[in-house]
Amino acid sequence: KQWYQRRVAITAGVRHMSNDSTLMSALNNEILHEEGAVSYDSAPSAEPSDFTRSVNGATIILQKQYNNETIRVELDLNNNTELAPAEDDPEENPPQYLPSFKIEISKPQGKLVFSCNYHMTTEEQNLDQFVISEVAFAGPGEDDHVAFTTDFGNLDYVLIEEFENYLTRRGLDAEFSSTLFEMSAAFEHHNYVNFLKNVRDFVN
Repeated sequence: KQWYQRRVAITAGVRHMSNDSTLMSALNNEILHEEGAVSYDSAPSAEPSDFTRSVNGATIILQKQYNNETIRVELDLNNNTELAPAEDDPEENPPQYLPSFKIEISKPQGKLVFSCNYHMTTEEQNLDQFVISEVAFAGPGEDDHVAFTTDFGNLDYVLIEEFENYLTRRGLDAEFSSTLFEMSAAFEHHNYVNFLKNVRDFVN
């Protein structure tokens, strides 16, 4: 009976090691594939001009001053949504992820908060124009999560146009939009490869 129990324990241990080895192999293959898929940089750059960048985990924060205003852009990679592949060729290209982000323009009187994203398809991609989905105003010391928020698309057309001009004057324009998208894609890929390596080291 003792011999049988020992054999069962050894068999289970070998099976456990074999399973982990298979996972390690799959992780290594995925890392090699991802590092070869695009140019992998240990520290992706190319933030929009005039902005300083800080990174906290999966969150990228861009910030700059404009006159007496502080402009802050916050992009959380965990809030990215995957762009559906083309129906006629779903396996050919790697997945693309559409970032959503928040623009805060702060003054002593409070802050304007714009919730933004990108709307595109695999057939039509316009990186130089992000879309504003919502806008909110938070007074001094007020949390923008509890402030009244309105659907941007339901505003008067003239008001929509003037808000867009307001952002453009502050450098939140077509160049900013395309640079932010490219930076987000580089960071998403960078973080995914790091995720794979961290899991590999954990399993090893």
